[in-house]
Amino acid sequence: MVSQGTVRAARPEDAEAFAACHLECWREAYDGLWGPERLTEVDVAEMAQERREQIEAGSATNVLAEENGEVIGVAISGPSRDENPQVPEEVYAIYIRQEHYGSGLADDLLQATIGDRPATLWVYRDNPRAAAFYMHRGFIQDGAERQDSEGILQVRMIRRTQFDASQA
Repeated sequence: MVSQGTVRAARPEDAEAFAACHLECWREAYDGLWGPERLTEVDVAEMAQERREQIEAGSATNVLAEENGEVIGVAISGPSRDENPQVPEEVYAIYIRQEHYGSGLADDLLQATIGDRPATLWVYRDNPRAAAFYMHRGFIQDGAERQDSEGILQVRMIRRTQFDASQA
């Protein structure tokens, strides 16, 4: 399926819509994994402020996908946050609204953040859809694990070399 959205760099004035989409994507992706109480505790205004500050500072790459003026996907990447990183870049987040799964927008967001460069990312062990998406784009699990703030297990995935999408 060909993506129908437009991917572009996020601007400070996009912070509220970016954060709202990010939160809705979390609800769609993690409702069963996180539980409703964790999602109701999220302060979308605080998320928006953090996003605006990050966009203004240029400390990470923030991109969004929009369709008819509505933000339908978000992605963030930047310098690796791992101690002694194996590669310099990390994908912090890629989320699209559930109704756009399979549209190609996640590929567009990945391309807009890190392109085909080496990178790492952390994914929930119990999120096979996301792990499969990244594996098809040259990422493999490297054996590192950690728990998020609520004790849910995450695994690290890494792409050590340039990725040739024509081989996927």
